[in-house]
Amino acid sequence: MKYACQYAIVRFMPFVETGEFANVGIVLMCPEIGYFNFQLLSRVRRITAFFDQLETRIYREAKNDLKDELNQVKALIMRTGFQSDRAARFIFQELVRPREVMLRFDAPRVVLANDPEKKLEQLFSFYVERDFVTPEYIEQRLETKLRGILTEACLREKYQEAKVEHGAFHARFPFAHKNEAGVVTKAMKALHLGHKDPAIAYDHGWAWVGKMHQLKKHGALPNQVLIATQGPSDGNPEAVAVYQEIKDNFTRLEIEIAPLTDTAAIREFARLQ
Repeated sequence: MKYACQYAIVRFMPFVETGEFANVGIVLMCPEIGYFNFQLLSRVRRITAFFDQLETRIYREAKNDLKDELNQVKALIMRTGFQSDRAARFIFQELVRPREVMLRFDAPRVVLANDPEKKLEQLFSFYVERDFVTPEYIEQRLETKLRGILTEACLREKYQEAKVEHGAFHARFPFAHKNEAGVVTKAMKALHLGHKDPAIAYDHGWAWVGKMHQLKKHGALPNQVLIATQGPSDGNPEAVAVYQEIKDNFTRLEIEIAPLTDTAAIREFARLQ
């Protein structure tokens, strides 16, 4: 059975003048079964990375104040329950009403859910943790940066998307140069290896190592290949180890590796003799 749940996104907006905000939590209520709960972001690093001029204590203090308020609402509901749908809607509307504070709520929304607790976790993962941001999703944005580097070097027209393959093995390169015979001689690809979950970065990186290995084994890999990488940014030792392992395996395949930030190396590789 599906229940109608109301939820709202908690947003952190420390500078009203700019209107910039970060999603930091979810509150969700299901009057039909007397459910109310919330999740708030605990990692301060992501907040300070976005608002780099902000002291960490400011978010912590604001979060703790809101957490106390939400726990009070939760305790009240547990003691009294919901007297009616109308009363439940009133409680929720009062809670998420517009506030002139750093932590405020987005407009309330409605969602159907079999399990409100699970739905709360899903909403938090999507709106706060952004679990839809897969390596492939990020790589679309990285490709845009790589395209910009080629454009600035007046080389964009020399590189077009191409697919190289041998039997069941194939790889799409968004930037490839073909000789007069139509054979791909140079190819470039952006590869995101900095996912917050090292296991995802590991699987994604090794999938490409495997493709390259098989294509090279059968003589289908272009003579010159560059992987423009984006690695982990938070210093997680496990993520760094995964990143280094993937890089080392590309190097063994005689594939060039360069951080996407190293525009000089990318331009040098892309330059045609």
